[in-house]
Formats: sequence, structure tokens, C-alpha cells
Amino acid sequence: MSTSDIDKVALTDYNLIIEEVSDESVFGMISPTQKIKGIKVVTTSHLQVVRRVYTLTIGEDVYFKGQKIQGMPGARELLSEFLEPGKQITTRPNGKVGILNRYVGKKNIFSGSVVQKYSGSVTIPFLRQYGEDPAPTRLLHGNPAVTFLQKGEENPMAAAYYNTRTHKLELLHYFERHKLLDNFKAHFADATLAATG
Repeated sequence: MSTSDIDKVALTDYNLIIEEVSDESVFGMISPTQKIKGIKVVTTSHLQVVRRVYTLTIGEDVYFKGQKIQGMPGARELLSEFLEPGKQITTRPNGKVGILNRYVGKKNIFSGSVVQKYSGSVTIPFLRQYGEDPAPTRLLHGNPAVTFLQKGEENPMAAAYYNTRTHKLELLHYFERHKLLDNFKAHFADATLAATG
């Protein structure tokens, strides 16, 4: 890949939040349910919630003193910008809309009960695996208004659109998981391009 294949992008306010719940873990193997004479004495469970946040991006062309440059600015352009900031290197939207995987995190919920009478759970909040979450307070798992969809053997999944400027959360009650990213891009591309045009 050459430097001309790399686009500079600007983040938009439009985000797609996806959370997927799984009960497959090593914890169940390490601490399985204990029975005495067929009666469950100790029951343990573990849920993992994987959270992904995608952000719509707008491609930008980079200009140096009004002339479009290929790739990113070099040492000469950066030095000139340092000496006269804000006027030498500029950008303009180029009409290309993309999607950036902005954040991946995982939350763990451990539950247990003794003699089916005493129970409790411990939740370890989302641990960042990649990136920064643009909507850390807009959680789907645990929200009673959120629908987690499951088809066949797939893990339950929920999705929502979130606008970081207006703080509007739009829950998706019906979706096809393999079309989520394409539908997200199609849903907001025109509004994004109109705002930059």
C-alpha cells in the first residue's frame, strides 16, 4: 500500500453501538455447578458482554498552500505549518464516507447461588480492549428498553445508533446482524455529506 492509498478521515457524530452476550467461558469449566444427591448446592454462571462502537467517517483531501497533496504532509509541509500555524495545511471533505471501528470492550458478570436460596453477582465493568468509547454511558445490556435478538445458535445481540452531538440514542429493535454496518452507513451517509457540503 502506498501513501496515496491512505485517506485522512474526520469523525462524524454518528455511531453504531453493538453489544453481544455470551455465556461461553472458561469460568464454567473451572467452577461448575455442584450437586449432592441430585440437588444443586452451588450454582455458578458467567456472562460476557462484548461491546463494539463504530463511527461514521468522512474522507478529507489534504492541501498545502492551496495545492492538493498525495498522502500525508511531509517534513517540509509540517515545518511550514509549524512556522505559520493554521494556514499552510488545510483539509476539505472529498465525499467518501467510511466506517471506523472505534472501540471494543468486554464486561464480565459472575453469578452464583448456594442451595438455591442465597445468591449474588459481581459485575466487572467494560474493560477496554481497543480504542476509546464515544458513548460510555449509553449501555445496552441491562437497559430494559433494549431488545437482544437471537437467531438459532447465534449469541444474543443488541444494536443502537447514537449521536454524540445531540446525545440521541435510537434503539434498533429489528436488524440483520450481517447488514448492520452497511445499513448504518446507508442510513447516515446523505446527512453526513450534506452537513459537510
